[in-house]
Amino acid sequence: MINIAICDDDERNLEVIEKYVRRSFEKYTNKFRIECYKNGKNMLNNNSLSPYDVLFLDIDMPNIDGFEIAKELRNSTCQCFIIFVTSHSNLVYKSFDFQPFNFIQKNPPEYMEDSILSVVGKLMEHMKQHQKIILENENETAVVYYNDIIYIESEKHYLKYHINNRDNPINIRGTINEIQPKIEPYGFVRIHRGFIVNLTYLMSIDKKIGKVYIKYKGTKKSLSIGTSYKDSVIERYTMYLRSTL
Repeated sequence: MINIAICDDDERNLEVIEKYVRRSFEKYTNKFRIECYKNGKNMLNNNSLSPYDVLFLDIDMPNIDGFEIAKELRNSTCQCFIIFVTSHSNLVYKSFDFQPFNFIQKNPPEYMEDSILSVVGKLMEHMKQHQKIILENENETAVVYYNDIIYIESEKHYLKYHINNRDNPINIRGTINEIQPKIEPYGFVRIHRGFIVNLTYLMSIDKKIGKVYIKYKGTKKSLSIGTSYKDSVIERYTMYLRSTL
């Protein structure tokens, strides 16, 4: 369940933002709930009891403004994604001090729905990659984020998980056909009968020679694309780029 809060002192803006946020999340999941606030203190009090995952936050509000709210959240243990929604575009650079996920302008209002949809799409992609997976073999149990898995290599009866910031891969008994449907929803694509790649690390595709180039621990590494996977790899990569730009 994704817990979402929207905070804006203007009731009309609150209704419009809530409508657009609901529509946007419904395109990806029905496992979310939205709570709306006209008062930042009330939102902070409820967040301390049950932390929000995502906060759409107006900046210019009386009593306690959006930056003060964001500062209090960042000074706490709350790890919610903050998305500033404001009509003051001149504040965008100041907002970076609070590590927001994104920034949405209210004006012009006719573009706000598209902006919210775009940001929610990026957020859902990001949230999928920042879930955890348990990798376990006879020697160790490791908990890693999907985002840290660069690619998976099939070797005989084992899968080699190449992990960012780790010298050696984690070897797990299994087949690539078994893991493919389980891991692809988290931003991975199969490029070859022996490789599944995290789209986050994919840098480019050379269609002529049938290779992909990935970011691999500070270097650029090439992997072969299987002929039967070429079209699906290009399609998935194109869709990924569109969703993250």
